Amino acid sequence: MAWIEGHWIGEMPDGPVEHVVLSPRFGHLPGFVRALGDRSPVFYEISVFAEAGDSLTVRVKHFTPELAGWEAQSGYVDRPLVDRDATNFYFDGITFSRTGPDSFTVYFLNRSEGQERETLVIPFRRKSASAGTEPGVPAGAVQQQGRLVNEQLQSASFASSRIGISPIRNVTVYLPPGYAQVDRRFPVLYYLQHFFEDHREPFASHGAKQLLDAAIRAHVTGDVIIVAADFSTPAGSSWYVNSPVTGNWEDFLVRELVPHVDATYRTLASRDARGVVGDGVGGYGAIRLGMRHPELFGAVYGMHPVGTGPSIQPSHSRPDFDLLARARSLEDLGDDGYSRIFTSIYQAFSPNPGRPPLYFDPPARRVVGRLAVHSAVTARFHQGFSLTELLPAYADNLKSLRGFKFDWGRQDMLADHVYGAQALSHRLAEFGVPHEAEEHGGGFRDRHWGEQGRFYTDVLPFFAHHLLFGPPSTVQDRATAAHGRLREALIANDPGMLAAPYRADARSMLDYQPALYGRAQITAYHRAMGKRRRVTGYVPVATEILDLGTALVETGMFTITWSLATGATEEERGKYVHVWGVEPDGSLRLESDVRGYFRRLPDPAAFFVDLPQGHTSADHPSAADLALERTLHARNARNAVAVRTHDAETQIADYSEDAVVMPFADTNKTGIAEIRPYLLAYTEAGRGATFGSVRVWNVGFEDFGAYVIEYPKFQVNWRSSTASGVVKGGGLRLWRRRADGSLALFRQIGTHDYR
Repeated sequence: MAWIEGHWIGEMPDGPVEHVVLSPRFGHLPGFVRALGDRSPVFYEISVFAEAGDSLTVRVKHFTPELAGWEAQSGYVDRPLVDRDATNFYFDGITFSRTGPDSFTVYFLNRSEGQERETLVIPFRRKSASAGTEPGVPAGAVQQQGRLVNEQLQSASFASSRIGISPIRNVTVYLPPGYAQVDRRFPVLYYLQHFFEDHREPFASHGAKQLLDAAIRAHVTGDVIIVAADFSTPAGSSWYVNSPVTGNWEDFLVRELVPHVDATYRTLASRDARGVVGDGVGGYGAIRLGMRHPELFGAVYGMHPVGTGPSIQPSHSRPDFDLLARARSLEDLGDDGYSRIFTSIYQAFSPNPGRPPLYFDPPARRVVGRLAVHSAVTARFHQGFSLTELLPAYADNLKSLRGFKFDWGRQDMLADHVYGAQALSHRLAEFGVPHEAEEHGGGFRDRHWGEQGRFYTDVLPFFAHHLLFGPPSTVQDRATAAHGRLREALIANDPGMLAAPYRADARSMLDYQPALYGRAQITAYHRAMGKRRRVTGYVPVATEILDLGTALVETGMFTITWSLATGATEEERGKYVHVWGVEPDGSLRLESDVRGYFRRLPDPAAFFVDLPQGHTSADHPSAADLALERTLHARNARNAVAVRTHDAETQIADYSEDAVVMPFADTNKTGIAEIRPYLLAYTEAGRGATFGSVRVWNVGFEDFGAYVIEYPKFQVNWRSSTASGVVKGGGLRLWRRRADGSLALFRQIGTHDYR
């Protein structure tokens, strides 16, 4: 019901009524009602729309004009949601019916004692859309408008450009009408242009400011900041990538423009409130940025992107290679559009700073009247250019986005654009990347602008749905925002910054490292690791978030990239579990995190830091949990016997049918149909070893009623005919209570210590 946020004016039989609803936060949508009589208030009301499990409820408390409560001091009226459809929300005794973007009607069933049951109908209109600013004030108030700010940004990203790109970049920023409210912050949408267009194009040629003003008035979107910068080059476009010929355009955007906007304007400075949209070549750039920088952009929309996938015609059939070979300057290409366009493409994706005047390696040339294709140059060009070629390396990044869409017109005269867009959508589906792909009836970029254009009808509603327009309120958004702060700290390689997302008594369990207890140990570990390898990329993809009341359990997969002291780079993928504790102010901090990799790393010693052995006291909430402690102890003892005797069936019996196991150095196993064969094969593979002793215990647990979180440890002494050793490790188990009160293992992640 976020649409109800705002200031509303209504009419009751006895006089006007005002309803002010604040922005949603932490699963609550609070409001205030003032009912007026002829000369004084009739009553006041505080109402809160709140999440109630998978549904909603509205809680109401009434006061007299003297602020005496109608209900008991600690009481309130609770009206749970009974049903809903596209425009109506049916709560117990009260219905909210949305009749338009600026209006709704309340139907209230009067159940007062001694009175006949009757329905009170109260129509409301939004204050900004009502006849004046107060009940009874005549119409004629001037609608507030957004404004444009033109500025210049001095950049350090073009010092190496060989084609004379100015380091002074022009930027136009649209500030929405609500920006006049100095206590508000706003999401940001970055707009990327097509060939031969600059920062002025959307506003000067397409009326973007007027469209945005109208869209905000009509509640097509909330107040949003739009940023358009000049990404043009003499040949037409930068393609939004780093190039030793044209300059480092990607760096300019992500390292200079985004930080400048966040520092200069009142933005919601998080990826969940930041999107990127592009048109044509800009659509290509938007998708590519979503691939490479999901830590910055939470949602991506490509309007008729080009360069998406394979072509029907070979790409080298387009430019005039004789003309390119004869050219002594860019001006020599004249008005040959394809040759200019492909010059911009080659300068971006096949650059050669030592090959003037056009500074690229051509993938083909004319030899005795025939076109000779250079295979190695062509392969290198396509691997860096085509989005379908880039996808395998960046699929998980795209999976982490809040929203991803692109469209194209089937009447595009260049069939390659249609074929490539369709191929990209199919390729995304093959890699399991959630996305929306829409083929509409238009041509190339001919249905994008105006109130019937796709920017107004599709792009703005898409971002209104997928970006945060205020502080995170849902469980999903709160966990995502908290993980975003952890991601920023990891990439910053700042141990002090990394301490902030953790509780003081947190525990961290990472593959090959004995458990870390408390912020001091956690930061000491990351400080030591930062000297060996710097985190340059970290992209988590959450697969599940469970709300346990005072904690959230987030599970998912991640990709992490390091830069080593040797200058080399490494990348690994793995799985994680985070337990986020809910603080008194509603914010989230890590109680614990567990991270493991999908394979055995070749140098586990590189991930071990020799620190004093940490410890934690058993964190059982009360003596009443002794029975649970005995239950878990018995399960662990039985598990130890099963491991020692190679009894897989006893271990399998612990799991629920829908369990997920995240084992050491392996991929996740989902459901008993995958867990059973995995444990049977794992047990069979260990029959060649004899276990001298097996110990399984826990170092703490928390009881959440329906769920129990346990922190297990294990140590196995083994020997075979040729070797012997000790294996130690730990992890996290999430048990779920069955209807009879017994425990079933629901989620499990395991780690191994280096020593």
